[in-house]
Amino acid sequence: MSKDIEINGDITISGDILIYGKVYGNITSNGIINTAKDSVVEGNIIAKTIFISGTINGNLDIDNKVVIESSGTLNGNIKSSIITIEEGANFDGMCNMLKSAESNVQKISAI
Repeated sequence: MSKDIEINGDITISGDILIYGKVYGNITSNGIINTAKDSVVEGNIIAKTIFISGTINGNLDIDNKVVIESSGTLNGNIKSSIITIEEGANFDGMCNMLKSAESNVQKISAI
């Protein structure tokens, strides 16, 4: 998703997504989500794994791993089995460590 793209509405995707632009809505994926530096997501995210280099304002329900990279900002709560916060990252929220089976990630079929 290019940095010039702005999406207003929810996204449901079967697979991985790389976000450079802005998303105003919830994202659901059974794959990996990457948010690039300067990207913005205003909404909750359900996914298998997420790497945050941009800004997310919303809660995360992640089955496997959350990585907030040094340029990343998360304003919201995390539910995940693995959480990594790199030096220089910004995080304002609460963490809830889960076993993988406790997540809300479901298999999503492409249409």
